[in-house]
Amino acid sequence: MSRRRTLLLLLVILLAGMCSRRSTAPENLEPESQALTKIVMGYYPAWKKGAYDYSRLRYEHLTHIAHAFTKPAAEGHLIVDDDYIYPELVDAAHRNDVKVIMSIGGWGNCEGFPGMAASVETRARFISQVLAFLKANHYDGVDIDWEFVSNPAEQLNFVLFIKELSAALKTESPPLELTMAAPSGHYWGKWISYEEVVGCFDFIAVMTYDYHGEWSDHSGHNSPLYSCAGDSCGSWHDSFLYHISRGIPREKLLLGLAFFGRSFDCPEFYQPFRRSLQYGYDEIVELRDSGWVFFWDDCAHVPFLRKPDKSVVLSYDNEQSVALKCRYVKENGAAGVIIWELTQDDSRGEPALLKRVGETFRTGQSTP
Repeated sequence: MSRRRTLLLLLVILLAGMCSRRSTAPENLEPESQALTKIVMGYYPAWKKGAYDYSRLRYEHLTHIAHAFTKPAAEGHLIVDDDYIYPELVDAAHRNDVKVIMSIGGWGNCEGFPGMAASVETRARFISQVLAFLKANHYDGVDIDWEFVSNPAEQLNFVLFIKELSAALKTESPPLELTMAAPSGHYWGKWISYEEVVGCFDFIAVMTYDYHGEWSDHSGHNSPLYSCAGDSCGSWHDSFLYHISRGIPREKLLLGLAFFGRSFDCPEFYQPFRRSLQYGYDEIVELRDSGWVFFWDDCAHVPFLRKPDKSVVLSYDNEQSVALKCRYVKENGAAGVIIWELTQDDSRGEPALLKRVGETFRTGQSTP
């Protein structure tokens, strides 16, 4: 064979190889086929399953589902309502490689925590019943939502409870996860000895919402990315800095996304008000489309609506502010986000906010 023919043959083989490699390489991967790069833990309330069942959840945008809520009795028993048991949810999540954890407590369900945590006997009884439930129902861990630890005795007993619970969960094979829903700032956070328990948790999730509401003495944003107008009630950024200062590693820190908003019967923010109401994002979209006027707060980095007669303002999160918060998580090295709560997002059959979270946290996806 001549040298020229040999070179031509090698060129043909090389080009064929290049075409072969090109044809087998994936092109234009759909976002759903790529892995999430951050933790996305969405809360799913047990009492919503009748109106919003497991089949409507978009598992591809989640890494964890926090199934809310069971609660403790002061005597150390685990209280599980009949409508909480939901094997279809657990099975569907696992088929989609999503973990399901049992969330214990939540607002209005925490009166049993102080008594349960107060003695070795009641803690042991409760932990035993928690483990039995997790194993029998194939859950992947526990989320402790004690709202709130509020005095020195509870502070000490919380540490003992978390250490004993963590030890029990880690003896399982595979180990079961332990997370907690943490207060947003120092007012309640001062009663949590993070330096003693941080090693027990897989993730510590900060409830970075409800900065203003019916309990505050002035109106303001529900979940601002940054504080504005000298407001001392806090923001995402403030809460992040506070928990970093308390020694929580960034890789364990989850920040909270609100799929709801709050209204105030006043024309502007940072003013006195008489009434504050909560709206799910699905309800807020309807208000926006019915004529409420849209505004964007360049300081807080969140939107708000104003009623046409200027009698009410409503603070909430939309796709743009959710994307900005997810970018904040990425740029600051936090572990991910929690979401309260998944069923409030559905708008015209499409969970727009959750989809934006998934898109922002996928490999190769940029933040809009």
